[in-house]
Amino acid sequence: MSSGLPDGRNMWIRAFYGFDPELDGYVGWTNESGQARALRELNDGDLMMIYGAASGNTKKSMRSHIIGFVEIEARPIRDHEKASEASLEAKRERGNGEKWTYGLPVRRAWRALDKMSIERIAPDTYDKDAGQGIGVWGRALSTAEIETALKIKVTEVNVFGEEPVGDSGLTDTPFKEEFFPSKAFPGSNGERTSTYTDGETFLYLAKFDGDGAALLGRAKAFGSKSVAMKIGVSNDPASRSGQLNAGIPPAAKGRWQIELQAPFADRKAAEAAEQLFKDKSGKLESLGGEFFWGDSMDAVLLFSSIPGVSRF
Repeated sequence: MSSGLPDGRNMWIRAFYGFDPELDGYVGWTNESGQARALRELNDGDLMMIYGAASGNTKKSMRSHIIGFVEIEARPIRDHEKASEASLEAKRERGNGEKWTYGLPVRRAWRALDKMSIERIAPDTYDKDAGQGIGVWGRALSTAEIETALKIKVTEVNVFGEEPVGDSGLTDTPFKEEFFPSKAFPGSNGERTSTYTDGETFLYLAKFDGDGAALLGRAKAFGSKSVAMKIGVSNDPASRSGQLNAGIPPAAKGRWQIELQAPFADRKAAEAAEQLFKDKSGKLESLGGEFFWGDSMDAVLLFSSIPGVSRF
């Protein structure tokens, strides 16, 4: 059953005190472990449905109601890299300067126009008794809940550090219209306030060096050469390798290894190559998002066939 989201994207819920992506271009956690968990479970282009926390810090009209959606990039940053100085100063004045400092960048955002309670949209995932934990850590929505969430009317808004929304942004339209036809995760252009600078970007193919069947909870077939793989882009493959393994215990027997990488002039070109790999991955089994299962040689041959990759 399809959720209505393209390309295996997922949607989580998180609780915020407010919704101001124009000033805060990131989603944050107070502890680094929260950021690490999100990096393990979220991929570029995944969405978060934001609802108002049941707290005195949240406007009464927003408490426990859906207030917006954001699209994230699975890349670790700190709050000061993608937040306005006015927002950081306001956070310090409220005594929260050390909170929500470990983040993931927000690339796009939509403000919810329909006033819907979180209990109505996510009756299975949201647990009132565990509301604080869900608000802090986040939780993935079910397929049926995502379908319901996509019916909420939204208007796309600007995100701090990203290009302003143009005439193509949704206005007072059901959120599902954003994904028809299916849209690829966009590259970053324009001025940024983070330490990331567009330029040479690498397409990489990573392989899980370990018992991939156990990783996926599958029975290991005798003689099978299938492995778990990930296709992705990064301006720093060495750092990306560390990020992929950040949540794996030191005593574990498996690790992600970047097997192949090829440089492209900028992120947009690398992302186009990544999408072409996904489009041509017929011999590989999709595991959702950027992850695949299959014969590593098939993946290597596909990788090498992408225009511009012959340089690796």
